[in-house]
Amino acid sequence: MEDIKIRNATISNIEQIMKIEHESFYETVCEDRSVFLDRILTFPDGFLVLEIDGQVSGYISSEIWNYLEEIQENFFDLNHSIGKLHAVTGSELYISSIGILKKHRGKGYGKLLFSELSRRITEKYNILSMILIVSVQWTVAKKIYEKNGFEEVKRIDRFFDDGTNSDAIVMRKFI
Repeated sequence: MEDIKIRNATISNIEQIMKIEHESFYETVCEDRSVFLDRILTFPDGFLVLEIDGQVSGYISSEIWNYLEEIQENFFDLNHSIGKLHAVTGSELYISSIGILKKHRGKGYGKLLFSELSRRITEKYNILSMILIVSVQWTVAKKIYEKNGFEEVKRIDRFFDDGTNSDAIVMRKFI
């Protein structure tokens, strides 16, 4: 039986996080190391890692935003600084990234990370909604989000620089 732990990410985890990032996303969609370091330092409560048998095998990162009915497309820009929008007094949790090593996918670890982050953040902060983006091509991820109560609220044309310039689907869930 695997030994599974979920804990806050630390700076010392950056190499493993970057390995997961590059294994999870098209190269031109991967975010920079400096962005992940900034997220860990700025909002450690919102950056978790999943350890399987002592190895960092997944991560989830987030920010807290002030809720806006009218969604601003530029808020989702790749490699944006967490300091640009993050506000601990906000009421919307933005899931900025999630990744699992390939050898551990399809086993429910992403759902586990997602639910653990949701639980921790909603217990500590005044969160009323959650928001995220997903590529139209990431059908498995989109189905997982829909099963968890997220609904499509907007599309951003040609958002992802992934070889086909796929659209982004903005999804939101009210808690």
